[in-house]
Amino acid sequence: KKNNPPATAASLLRSKHNNHMQSNSNSSARQIVSFSQPLDVLLGGGFALSELTEIAGLPGSGKTQLAMQLCVDARLPGQYGGVEGCAVVIDAEGSWTGAGVDRLWSLAGALVDHVRGSALRKMEANKAKEMANGGGINTDTTATEELLPSWFTPESILDGIHIFRVHDESEQTCTLYNLPQFLQEQEEKGKPVKILVIDSLAFHYRVASSISSSNKGNFLSTTTSLTRMAAFLQELASEFDLAVLALNHLTNKLDKDSTGAGGMKLVPALGESWAHSVTSRLMVDFYHRHVPNGALPGGVMGEVRTCSLVKSPHKPNGTALFMITDKGIRGLPPQYIQQAEEAKRARLN
Repeated sequence: KKNNPPATAASLLRSKHNNHMQSNSNSSARQIVSFSQPLDVLLGGGFALSELTEIAGLPGSGKTQLAMQLCVDARLPGQYGGVEGCAVVIDAEGSWTGAGVDRLWSLAGALVDHVRGSALRKMEANKAKEMANGGGINTDTTATEELLPSWFTPESILDGIHIFRVHDESEQTCTLYNLPQFLQEQEEKGKPVKILVIDSLAFHYRVASSISSSNKGNFLSTTTSLTRMAAFLQELASEFDLAVLALNHLTNKLDKDSTGAGGMKLVPALGESWAHSVTSRLMVDFYHRHVPNGALPGGVMGEVRTCSLVKSPHKPNGTALFMITDKGIRGLPPQYIQQAEEAKRARLN
């Protein structure tokens, strides 16, 4: 068999640039924003397309809330810095049905209101500029529509979020491996998918493993399946230029020190092979400090959260603070970040 000739780094970069330009003819955005500025800055502008990102954390830490926000934000029009695409969700735990749909509706309404407000401010600024230059007052009622696409409504946002409910490991695997056909059909319709969320990848694997935990062969089979799945998801992200977001649980692992003694620590599930396969890994956790009710616009649903970037090939590790409000994921105002850091230093001292 003849070996393929090597490619230069420069040719790979040009090919990547050309592919991204073709797939983003309506938008130059390469990240999906979270609407938490500290988190977006940590990630270099948002959640990158063409990459497999893992979000791990304890139950209730905000993994699904963050994923829901990103699915809604993927519908953001190109003129507002969005990728203007659709979303696909593999719902293994049932978090996206029932109350989950109500939450998506709330997030979609908040996004539309935010963009409409931005469009109105831009229109008012243009009017003021025209008047300052001696022009007349523009009473054209279509001005707002030109700044805000007519299709951009909460209903259309939810129409672009496709949820596959899976009930066991085999159904989840089958659904994932059949996704390329669905993604291709969406592209042919002019509605490309820009984010794939798996919530959560670990759930059915852990259930299956607990049933057959005494069988070493099943353990090796699960590891092999996960390795193949990771490679498949990486290829999917690259081929269709979308962000793949895999939500993961935490599990206990024995942590031994140099003396052989030690205790248990919480680590992401699915093992080392999976950990090496993801492009980036984020750890979401509670920050044990409350922000008073009413202190932030839109109200407060819970505590401050932390999102730590612990693995990335192109970004330094770091931590961002965010909150979950009734309008979605939002960054903390600078004064609260400063207060949080001061409180943390006081505890350490």
